[in-house]
Amino acid sequence: MENSNTFNYFAYASNLKKSNLENSLGSKIDNFLDGRLLDYGFRFNVKNADGKARANIIVSESEDVFGAIYEIENTVKEKLLASEPGYKLIEVNIETQTGYVPALTFISDEDAEGLYPAKDYLKSISEGAKEHKLPEEYLEFIISMSK
Repeated sequence: MENSNTFNYFAYASNLKKSNLENSLGSKIDNFLDGRLLDYGFRFNVKNADGKARANIIVSESEDVFGAIYEIENTVKEKLLASEPGYKLIEVNIETQTGYVPALTFISDEDAEGLYPAKDYLKSISEGAKEHKLPEEYLEFIISMSK
């Protein structure tokens, strides 16, 4: 999927919704694969400026994170970084139906407790999960953490 002009980005939260990511980057995205990041867990543990939670991933041997791998032009990588302040990109291998695919994804060192996401943020994650047909039980798990 990746060539010298692009990189693979694994989205697991609001960027799952393709239109959100395209709006952030100001660029159309054509290629994606659905996949799963093994041995990481999804959390709402990053405090947004408004006091609400933002999504994050943590190392967790007993969990997996479902999401989408987008092929993104290198020319918009800085826009992607700027769209997620407080996060850093890490390299991961994503399990897909055709094997493992290397990708970059966002992670934060923050680990705040007792935070809940804004309704519109959660709606965006839910819409993205449905857009990519992620497992219903997984989406229910994410929603259960938001209450």
